[in-house]
Amino acid sequence: MNSAHISGNQSPFDKVLKLGLGPVELPDIAFQPYQPELRKDVLIHVLFDNKPGDPKGSDAALIRYLPGSVTPRHLHMGYEMVLVLQGEYVENDVTYLPGALIIRAPGTTHAMRSDPGCTILAMRDIPVQQLT
Repeated sequence: MNSAHISGNQSPFDKVLKLGLGPVELPDIAFQPYQPELRKDVLIHVLFDNKPGDPKGSDAALIRYLPGSVTPRHLHMGYEMVLVLQGEYVENDVTYLPGALIIRAPGTTHAMRSDPGCTILAMRDIPVQQLT
């Protein structure tokens, strides 16, 4: 495995691992619009969500960015782990391809987008704080 830090808004604890996976084939699952008032053309399939019982609870989801999608800058209060499954995922103007595992430390800020579209697996231990 190749490990590297990324440039831009990062903490010394952020990590990016290139796992050497190709695009992942997903089963036929339903996606729903994800915060459409905030996130443009982003869909979600929730795997688990502990926030209803604990506002600071963890969650995990498959997130699909449609072509041209955008998520505004936000602050991570806890750790986040993202695995790119399909397409091109862009955080802070750095492009990640399938197999990229991104681990963000608390205090990290980022904005995301995908020009051609992508699907990621995202897990957070604490919800984010919106900045824009």
